[in-house]
Amino acid sequence: MKLITKTFEMTVLATFSVLFAGYAVFIYPFEKLSEKMSSEVREKKLKYTPTVSQG
Repeated sequence: MKLITKTFEMTVLATFSVLFAGYAVFIYPFEKLSEKMSSEVREKKLKYTPTVSQG
């Protein structure tokens, strides 16, 4: 019974590890790239960026 429990735990851990790594490698970079290319995000950044005054 203990062997089955450990095997199941390792299977779940491996599954979530692969899902996380897959997201980090394949999906996240494209999300960040599309965010940088989005004109809506660029407009909001300019709108909410604090202005630095000289003096």
